[in-house]
Amino acid sequence: MVNVASNPTASNDGRTASDPGGLSVVDVTSFFSETASGGVRTYLTAKARALSRPGVRHTIVVPGERTGFEEWEGGTLARIGSPVFPLAPAYRQLVDWRALRDVFETVNPSVIEVGGPFSEPILVRLALDGRRVPVVGFYHADLVRTFAEPFVDHAVLSPLRAILRVGARGMIRAVYNRFDATVCASSSMFRELRALGVKNVHEVPLGVDLETFRPLDREDGGALSDPGGADPVSPRDDAPPLPARNGAPVAVYVGRICPEKRLDVLLDGHALLPREEQPNLFLVGDGNIRDSMAARARDGGRVTLLPYVSDREQLVRVYNAADYYVAPGPGETFGLSIGEAMACGLPVLCVGRGAGPDRVEGSGASELYRHGDPADVARSLRAMRRHLGPEARKRARAHAERTLDWAVTFDRLLALYDQLATAGGTS
Repeated sequence: MVNVASNPTASNDGRTASDPGGLSVVDVTSFFSETASGGVRTYLTAKARALSRPGVRHTIVVPGERTGFEEWEGGTLARIGSPVFPLAPAYRQLVDWRALRDVFETVNPSVIEVGGPFSEPILVRLALDGRRVPVVGFYHADLVRTFAEPFVDHAVLSPLRAILRVGARGMIRAVYNRFDATVCASSSMFRELRALGVKNVHEVPLGVDLETFRPLDREDGGALSDPGGADPVSPRDDAPPLPARNGAPVAVYVGRICPEKRLDVLLDGHALLPREEQPNLFLVGDGNIRDSMAARARDGGRVTLLPYVSDREQLVRVYNAADYYVAPGPGETFGLSIGEAMACGLPVLCVGRGAGPDRVEGSGASELYRHGDPADVARSLRAMRRHLGPEARKRARAHAERTLDWAVTFDRLLALYDQLATAGGTS
């Protein structure tokens, strides 16, 4: 890797990034980790591949240990040396607007998409230094439910919870109304942003790699180990297709192990069931409450933690090893893991809050439970038994094929970018 300021990158049609021809798309986000799962990274990976086409140059700016350029997934990844974010050590936070300015001077953006609401909008404006470039804000994170709610969950502190909600809503209006356009990925988020007073909102649903995430023949095997022991276990290449020793269904969650995913509500509901009615529940991922979740798993019950899976084919095997997927996060703005699971043929148990219900609506292969209600989790876990078997898996896959096409996503985004680039942007 080399110094950002001295490395104009080649476009896919032979031009360099300093060539004014073509559309130069720049993504800027801190929601990017080398070691943790995350929907933004999945989105940017698919975007880099889709924008690897003549007439488009794509640069993704993310924090890293050091500053430099590299080719990545058909586009260009520009890392800027950044500090580790204390509350989420797997992530770093962009802070150096001068280095970002150097990237902009090198790649000459036609349009910039900002993938975070905190430091990124301020850094982009500083780095543009008065240049008129259209700036789009992508509403990747539900700020109210992800950042304002999970950390204040006590009746005595409910006034502080209310204050945090009001503050988060005000922040959303202030931040996203400064963009030339705001993009969200689901109808529920579209309605919420408009209700909060955000203007010029565009709904652009995301997609799934339907060729990679696919049903496997059950004899191909899965990646889940038998949960008979108390300690968490790791995936094995020689694992059986299902941990069927106890005859119970297998449910899987894939994602960050963090407070906002409300895994506590899921586990509380799971624990309300008699042991003979409990599904085998696998939590796959990493995060800042993994130790506490592991302790709960060791306390008994059919709960097992597995480590973060970075290999996509191994992740496909994880999905295929389960009978259904659980989506407990009330702050999902799209639900990429839900889409991946359904593309692999998994019915979905989903919290009835956020964008998750949008993903499963009309599938005929899902159940919803009330947010924050362990008793309703237990009810819905029982109800998922009606969605077991090959017919439900076929319905889930068919729903993914109908609703989750990345080509549609990026065609819509490029049309918006072209419109904004033609109109010009704000400084």
